Amino acid sequence: MKNEIYKYGKIEYYDTLPSTNAFLKSRAKDEKESLVVVASSQTKGHGRFDRKFYSPANTGIYMSILLKPKTIGFDATRITSAAAVAVAQTIETLSDKTAQIKWVNDVLIDSKKVCGILTEGSINPKNGTLEYAVLGIGINLFMPENGFESEIQNIAGYIFEEYDPSLKEKFIKEVLKNFFKYYNNNTEILNEYRKRSAVIGKDILVLKHNGTKFAKALLIDDNFRLKVKYPDNTEEFLNSGEISIKI
Repeated sequence: MKNEIYKYGKIEYYDTLPSTNAFLKSRAKDEKESLVVVASSQTKGHGRFDRKFYSPANTGIYMSILLKPKTIGFDATRITSAAAVAVAQTIETLSDKTAQIKWVNDVLIDSKKVCGILTEGSINPKNGTLEYAVLGIGINLFMPENGFESEIQNIAGYIFEEYDPSLKEKFIKEVLKNFFKYYNNNTEILNEYRKRSAVIGKDILVLKHNGTKFAKALLIDDNFRLKVKYPDNTEEFLNSGEISIKI
């Protein structure tokens, strides 16, 4: 393990962890905000709905950030959106690629997913206040040596064509710089998030526990909700959930 101090706190680097989110959650109550945990690979990396997140050694960034927001109420969508903007801006700064954001937690290059984001929080059962949040970010920097697993090879992408391990630390620092710039600034996040949206104006599928529904994505409101319109002309604001733009 290697430790490093950065502007907002400490970064811990590990060769392998089961899951950076799980590891940081196990320590969250005793640590200060802004602790960052980074692993070269994960053996049990996961995304939303506990889906496996492919985390091969050396080719990606797998990191989690401990947050202890002082504001009342926990808004996982806002934190996730700030992280998506931070990653997208870092891609555009350090590469010649253009990044888009698929509501709510995926960053895309040429319609392929290069980053997934998972925000998890712990609520105090006695008073309903937020104890902490852990923001997990998984980024595909380079093509894995043996390619992506068969179930994701048509949807997964990567950022850099040539392998350069020195880019990893540079990328992490730039993401952190960008994220904390937006962490408590809703207006700036919204502006940057909206202009990179991969879904506004698109026909989509809204995926719910009781099935799927066709819809058109209309806008992202000031609370980061996605407004959609269904074929029967009814409209809905989605607070969370999942959508598909590959119809």
